[in-house]
Amino acid sequence: MPVFDDESHLDFVEGLRRFTLREINPVAAEAVRERVAERRPESLEDLRAAAESVPLVGLRNRLLRSTQDMNWARVAAGYERLRPALEAELDDAAGRGPGRIELAEDWEHPAYSADVHFHRQPGGYHDESLAGYVYHYGTKVFHLGTNDRDESKIARAREVPAPADGSVTRVLDIACSVGAMTVAFKDRWPDAEVWGIDSAAPLLRYAHARAVRLGADVVFAQRLAEDLLFPDGTFDVAYLGTILHEVPWDIALRAVAEARRVLRPGGVLVVHEMRQPDDPPEPWATYDRDFDTRFNGEPFAFRFVHGGIGAELERLFSSVEFTNGRTATWVCAA
Repeated sequence: MPVFDDESHLDFVEGLRRFTLREINPVAAEAVRERVAERRPESLEDLRAAAESVPLVGLRNRLLRSTQDMNWARVAAGYERLRPALEAELDDAAGRGPGRIELAEDWEHPAYSADVHFHRQPGGYHDESLAGYVYHYGTKVFHLGTNDRDESKIARAREVPAPADGSVTRVLDIACSVGAMTVAFKDRWPDAEVWGIDSAAPLLRYAHARAVRLGADVVFAQRLAEDLLFPDGTFDVAYLGTILHEVPWDIALRAVAEARRVLRPGGVLVVHEMRQPDDPPEPWATYDRDFDTRFNGEPFAFRFVHGGIGAELERLFSSVEFTNGRTATWVCAA
């Protein structure tokens, strides 16, 4: 951040968020489990009523929403003071290499995302020119110190397997946002042609400026996950990271079909997403995802999590390996 006052404020916000998630959240979850054990909720509305009758749940919800808003407000205000210099930085990088950026002319935002402020980020991803700066630092707080230098993204890129034949000449990062994974893929496979696509021009402009600063020869392009515009079989490796829950269900299905289409035979798609429900669904996990959908700028998340995307991946790919931990990962071979 530009000044230490901003840094210290955000350190406090990060600490309060950590306390909420690691100390309050488990106790609230157990209280809800005890409450619903007395009478199993018959609907989502019943589950909400049962959970929100627990006072600690109200405190937890208030703290999660408040820390989210405190985070974005301070990050945005800090960068606002430097707006002319930062916009000049973006403009200067646009024509520089070693990589390049391709922005579409007369771009129209998809109707499903035009008015959504994902994760409650003010201005959203599409309309605020400094959205990339705000997103990149703001998500630092979200990760609670585990991604201060993009280390979790770098580690995740290293976990993406190459195809069985070992050949990786082209890699696609779908919904790349600020390009942390895109650059990490270039570091992983330095001889490969690496693309990052996203629908949000401000994120792409920041991603390109960051890549220029790091000397990463990658291509960023403004495209939709559901309409990639590449020929069939173009890529050896594709990655879909935490985008499917941010689009309507029908768009998520189209996105995975598009990812399959642009992979060569034997190519690999890795999907990294929100944790999938247990069978039967665990009440607190169901309530928590519903809270995200209602109050955290995630209007499509609940439908996605309970949609069963794994079945669609198994239909499209010859083999699928699924891991369901804190997050869900599918490794799919074309």
